Amino acid sequence: MPALFQEDVATPGDVRQKDRSRVGKIFRSFADVLFPPRCLACAHPLAISGSLLCDPCDAAIDLLTQHLACPTCAANVAEYAVSEGCCRQCRSGPHSVSGTVRTAPYRSVVGDLLRRYKYDAREDLEPLLAGMLSSMIDAAPWRDQIEAVVSVPTHWRRRLSRRLHAAETLAAAVATRLELPVVNALRRVRSGPHQVGLSYTKRAENVRGAFASTRDVTLHAPTILLVDDVRTSGATLTECARILRKAGAKRVYAAVVARAGFEQKRDVKHLPV
Repeated sequence: MPALFQEDVATPGDVRQKDRSRVGKIFRSFADVLFPPRCLACAHPLAISGSLLCDPCDAAIDLLTQHLACPTCAANVAEYAVSEGCCRQCRSGPHSVSGTVRTAPYRSVVGDLLRRYKYDAREDLEPLLAGMLSSMIDAAPWRDQIEAVVSVPTHWRRRLSRRLHAAETLAAAVATRLELPVVNALRRVRSGPHQVGLSYTKRAENVRGAFASTRDVTLHAPTILLVDDVRTSGATLTECARILRKAGAKRVYAAVVARAGFEQKRDVKHLPV
């Protein structure tokens, strides 16, 4: 029998595979009828199976991601407010973090999604959040310089109280999408109180000495992408980047899902990144 003809003959295994595929499609159709897929943002039923967001929420998030942001600190800025790669507030320089991208402001639907992911352990939101953040990183002018991904670490006491560690899981998901290695280069050695409500000076004092480089990792002048879930004053990112640079990193960029607003206090003239 000619070889070409033999390849065209369906084997019993092929038939069984097609049957399983057909049954799977029928099962998914019934499941969509009984439990219709819903928008991850507003929970309204989705018209298209396989989508994560409804059209209005998708359009709203797309508009948020297009808002102008400072390339250094990722704060919302007006048109023409950026000069020499910085907004007015972060123009003091130099900075431990060379640049930052964010998906959207914290007070937005993206911030709502992040809170549900972080505090309710909604792991189904991870593909959406990691996908949006990866897109923002891909669009950054320094994207091709990145050689490895590092997450802002969580103290072991806080790890015991939470099932999901947002910075760590998002960093892993982003690294997979960007085809970059994850390096466990940082550890948190001191917990400290929450940063909420503190001035920048107090925030900086709160995280000073809270991080250290991992003992068994040596950095040979790589350019690092530091991933966290939220940036507010930037004190945590600044301290982590300082440790990474001290450990041998050539340059550190940052990526956060959400950028929270931060009121400048009287005890500091400029807000470092």
